[in-house]
Amino acid sequence: MKGLILTYVITASAAFGALRYPLFGLYVYVGFAVLRPQSIWGYAGDLSSISLIVGIALLVGWAFQGFGSWRLGRGRPVVMMLVMFVVWFALSAAAARETTRAWWSLWDMSKMILPFFVGVTMMKTEKDWRPLLWTIVLCQGYVAFEQNWNYVVKGFNTAAEGFGGMDNNCFGVSLVTVIGPAMALAISSKSLRARWLAIACTAFILHTVLLTFSRGAMVGLIAVAVTAFVMMPKRPKYIFAMLVAVLVAVRFTGPQLADRYASAFVSGEDRDSSSESRLDLWRDCLLVVEANPIFGVGPANWPVVAADYGWPEGKSAHSVWMETAAENGIPGTLFLLLFFGVAAARLWPIARSRLTETNRYEVVLATGVILSIVGFCVAGQFVSVPGLEVPYYITMLAAVMLRSRADAVAEAPVTVLGPRLPYQAAPPFRQLPTGGSLAARG
Repeated sequence: MKGLILTYVITASAAFGALRYPLFGLYVYVGFAVLRPQSIWGYAGDLSSISLIVGIALLVGWAFQGFGSWRLGRGRPVVMMLVMFVVWFALSAAAARETTRAWWSLWDMSKMILPFFVGVTMMKTEKDWRPLLWTIVLCQGYVAFEQNWNYVVKGFNTAAEGFGGMDNNCFGVSLVTVIGPAMALAISSKSLRARWLAIACTAFILHTVLLTFSRGAMVGLIAVAVTAFVMMPKRPKYIFAMLVAVLVAVRFTGPQLADRYASAFVSGEDRDSSSESRLDLWRDCLLVVEANPIFGVGPANWPVVAADYGWPEGKSAHSVWMETAAENGIPGTLFLLLFFGVAAARLWPIARSRLTETNRYEVVLATGVILSIVGFCVAGQFVSVPGLEVPYYITMLAAVMLRSRADAVAEAPVTVLGPRLPYQAAPPFRQLPTGGSLAARG
C-alpha cells in the first residue's frame, strides 16, 4: 500500500512539475518504464495510466520550452540514425500485409521515441544526464531486489516467469542492458555511499540474470564481461573487482543453471528442441528478407506470416535482428544497427581515456553505454524484445553526452601561455659611418 501511495504522489508531482521542468517528468517517465510499478504494486490499485499521465505532461512541458535545442553537435549522427529508422519503420508500415497491426506498432514506438527526442533536446550538461543514469540503475536495481527477495525469502523464483509483461528472456535482456552502467557507477563513484549503492544494484541485477534461466541473457552477460575486461585499466583493484564478480556469478549459478546455460554452446547433434527451433526460425526470417529485402513484411507482421512457414500464428522469431530484418527490410535493420553502433564507436575513445576528476562521469557513462550496447546487441540475437525502452534511453544519454562534450569544448576560453608583455618597438638600426679603417670606426 505504501508503494501505491508513493507512486501516486510521484505521478502527481511529475505531472505538474513537467509542465515547467520537462526533465523532471522525463526522469519519472523513464524510471516508470524500468520499474513498472503496476507489476510490483498493481495488486493494491489501478496503476495502468500513470505513464500516460506523466508522458502527456512531459510533451506539453517540452512544447512550452520551444521543443528544446536541436543543436546536437557530435550526437547528431546517433539521433539521425534513429530518425531514419523511424521513417523507414513508417514506410514499412504503409506497405505491411496487415497495416492495422503495423500502425499500432508505430504508435507503441512513439511512446519511446518522443521522450528520446525530449531528452536529446533538453539535456545539456552532466547535471542533466547524470540523474537519469542513476534513475535507470536504481530502478532496475530495485526490481532485481524484489526478485531476489521473492527467491530467497519467499522461496519463489518469479524471475524465471518474467516481469512486467516480459517473459524470462526479455526480462533477462533488460537486466543485461543495465548491468554495464551499474558496474561503471560501482567502480567510479566518488562518494562511498553512492559506490556501495551501485555495488548492491550490480549484485542484485547479476543474480537476477541467473535466476531468469535465459541462455540468451547469459551469452549477453559473458559478452559484457569480456568487453569490460578489454576496456578497464589493468590495475590490481579493477582486476580484483572483476574477479570477485566472476566468482560470485559462478557461486550462485548452481548445477541446474549451469547445465541449462551450457546447452547454449553444445554442438548440433546435442542441441535441445528450443535451440533447434531458433535456428529454423532464423532461416525462415532470412527467407522473408530474401523475398522482401527493402521494406520487409511490415512492423509486427512476422507473427502473421510465420504460419506461411509452418509455425503457429503469433510465433516470435526469438531474435531482435532477425525479426527486424523480416519486418523492416535490410535498410531498416542497418539504420537500427548504426544507431547503436555509431554511439558505441564515438564513445570508445572517451571510455579509453585516462580517468581524472574532471572527466570522471564522462568516462563512466561512455564505458557504461558501450557495455550496455554490447549486452543488448548480443543478447538480442537470441530474444525478441519489441518495445524494450532501456537500450534506447541509455543510448540517448550517449547522444546527450557527445553533444554536451562538444559544447564544452566550443565554449572553453582560450588560455594564453605566459604573461602578455607590452609591445615595444625595436630600437632604430644605427648605421655605421663609411670610410676609414675598422679600428678608427671602433
